[in-house]
Amino acid sequence: MPSNRGTVELNNYLQSKGMLASLSWIESISGPRYGPTWTCICKIDGQVRGIGTGAQKHVARDVAASQALNTLIERHQ
Repeated sequence: MPSNRGTVELNNYLQSKGMLASLSWIESISGPRYGPTWTCICKIDGQVRGIGTGAQKHVARDVAASQALNTLIERHQ
């Protein structure tokens, strides 16, 4: 079962702050069909807060979400 912990934690955090609507994603894929690389960019209020890459989309998205969450937590401490 794929892990989506970072994505879930980011969604929960944004929901608790009333900011879920500010979340957006840019997703792209590159490389060969047999070994693609996904890149996911997490934006909050239009600003890039995390960038992740991985062989699977959910992995790249999770990395970006975790980076974004860490950035938000650091800014609000």
